[in-house]
Amino acid sequence: MPEYVTEWSLTRRKIFTNCARRFTLKYLNNNKQTKESVRQKWHSAWDLMIVSTREVFFDWLRDLHRDVIWTDKVIYSNIRFKIITNLYKNNPNNTPTDNKSKNRLFTNGYYRLKALMHHNVIKKIARGQIKEWSFHERTNSISFGHLDVYCSPDIVFRQGKKWHLVRLNFQSEHKQPYLDLELTTMLLWSKGNQYLPNLEDKFIIYGISFHNGKWHEKQFKPTQKILQETKQLLEKDVHQMNLLVTQFYRTKDIDALSLAKSKNYCKRCPYITNCPINIVPLL
Repeated sequence: MPEYVTEWSLTRRKIFTNCARRFTLKYLNNNKQTKESVRQKWHSAWDLMIVSTREVFFDWLRDLHRDVIWTDKVIYSNIRFKIITNLYKNNPNNTPTDNKSKNRLFTNGYYRLKALMHHNVIKKIARGQIKEWSFHERTNSISFGHLDVYCSPDIVFRQGKKWHLVRLNFQSEHKQPYLDLELTTMLLWSKGNQYLPNLEDKFIIYGISFHNGKWHEKQFKPTQKILQETKQLLEKDVHQMNLLVTQFYRTKDIDALSLAKSKNYCKRCPYITNCPINIVPLL
């Protein structure tokens, strides 16, 4: 019997909507062939730079909470160390060896992080203008009916009578048609947190995302209507995922699943090596 999907996260949603094959390899790897494919997965240096930058940002927040201040030199040094560590840990046989390529990664991560630190919300936190704040890992789920939903905000802060829920995206997609609904999932997290009020009109929601070399902000006040639409989105997503589960376990053919519509999505896919879309026909 197939194991049906009961978990929802933004990462799962993005992968599922972009490529059914990649979703199956990552989340439904219950046979030997699929597991072997997963072992061979590859990580692009660019993606590892993005992951590293996010990790360093939360290290910075952790120290900021303890009143430990980082200089620009410390920021760059931490970015450099984290990127090198992640490159060798994830791509030991595929790590850029030339200094020019590595320095490009270090520089991009550094300026991406510094630009985020100059964002209005983050700057107020760093300067102590926002006194009541916390940051959270997206590793814990909340129960929503029969689902486990990973929807915690990255940062929560309070100003006056308003609670602000912030989600950070260190590399966003060009088109995000369901962004408001995806961000509103953070309200589900707040309802499971005893320290926050259980009223939608007490919140302001932020999406801070990096795209085309800049950080962009989406901000809105949630309503009961958008919260209800968000809940429907979760149910629909998981239902569609489970239709894929049924299809996959009926055929057990990973290569028969639908592929990404655009090759641009495939450029940094960790499963590109053995993917049919990457196979060039012989002339």
